[in-house]
Amino acid sequence: MIPKPFSLDIVLKIRKRKEDLAQQKLMQALSQQKDIEGNIKTAQIELLDLTRLLGKKQQQGMLATELSLFEERIDFSNGTIKSLKKMLQEKKKIVANKRKHLIAKSRDHKVLQALKDNQNKTWKQYLDKKEANMLDEIAILHHSRPAQ
Repeated sequence: MIPKPFSLDIVLKIRKRKEDLAQQKLMQALSQQKDIEGNIKTAQIELLDLTRLLGKKQQQGMLATELSLFEERIDFSNGTIKSLKKMLQEKKKIVANKRKHLIAKSRDHKVLQALKDNQNKTWKQYLDKKEANMLDEIAILHHSRPAQ
């Protein structure tokens, strides 16, 4: 059976594009995760500053309305941090899924590349063998000729 070569170039290009797209989506997800982490740190710093300011105001003396405003603001900040942490967990799950997807796409591309390399190697061996047979036949024909 003659090993016929078939072109995997188009399939490889498509798989490479899918791999690149998966990598871009992973980078976007990682960027969003880092943004949320930064927002959490900022919110925690604001909450810490607000708590310190409340402590100073309480030492100096403050009105009950000011105290209730501070408490509402602290509760709001805590709620914001809690929701940001929840969003961060969701983004981490998304990043993990995108990473798995990228690994799968990369594996697909590598498998096809290996298949193409193996196919090219087999085809080259076939051509080399065919050429060697032809050269042997030429040598036999040339050798069997009577000398002039």
